[in-house]
Amino acid sequence: MKARIRPLAPCALVWNYSETEPGFAALADACRAEGLVLIPVSPADTGRTISSLCGGPGPASAPALAGDWPAALIMNGLDRARLDGFLTRLRAGGVSIPLKAMVTPTNQSWTLAALLGELVQERDAFAARAGR
Repeated sequence: MKARIRPLAPCALVWNYSETEPGFAALADACRAEGLVLIPVSPADTGRTISSLCGGPGPASAPALAGDWPAALIMNGLDRARLDGFLTRLRAGGVSIPLKAMVTPTNQSWTLAALLGELVQERDAFAARAGR
């Protein structure tokens, strides 16, 4: 018997960027245009895996993990050409989200908290190298 692995849904997980943000409508429009389901994630989701948040295997709930992270956008289901167009559309729409990532085979098993923490570390490392 062969195991069937369900692919993750094309989606965009958005953290700490609410519907009241000036660019939220542009974000929603860009997601619709690219066929991505926009999924707001909350502190209650920080213990869940990226896979489970994108409709893949994993628990539907997990204990929340503490952290204070800036706004983030985690995308799944875009190839390079579509990603470039999506990011251009976000900039044109005034969407200001400092942390961005693609779902990868490596990070899909991470918790949302772990991925957010890694994105903050990467941003800080780039800023330190740039002398900021």
